Amino acid sequence: MTSDQFQLNKIMIDLPSQPGTYCLVFSCSTTSTVTIGKLGTYQINPSYYCYIGSAFGRGGLKSRINRHLRVNKRHHWHLDYLRPYLNPVEIYYSTDTIKLECQWAELLLKDEQSSIPIKQFGSSDCNCPAHLFYSNRI
Repeated sequence: MTSDQFQLNKIMIDLPSQPGTYCLVFSCSTTSTVTIGKLGTYQINPSYYCYIGSAFGRGGLKSRINRHLRVNKRHHWHLDYLRPYLNPVEIYYSTDTIKLECQWAELLLKDEQSSIPIKQFGSSDCNCPAHLFYSNRI
């Protein structure tokens, strides 16, 4: 495995260093209580969680997604608090130069099979109700 790759479910994946928008799908197998910075303490339940973000800073998608996939790190983003309880399942991304995270979040918000488990999670820099979604299916 090179420094440009990471492994997801035993499959090697190359991520671009370009800026873009991403959607990380995680599974959770146990019920846990998690304190998420200033958002407070929440119970997370077994199911799938979908986190939407953007990576328009240095290192682009590769840097941001690799950071989110690591478990042991300083807590900076809301996902950092939740990450130890989640296992990565799928990754989706776009290298479009337009930030798409709010549009993607709106699509999941309209999906009858997904819901918001923690209000304002990942959306402190926009008007979206959240960028984290919960679903019993992928």
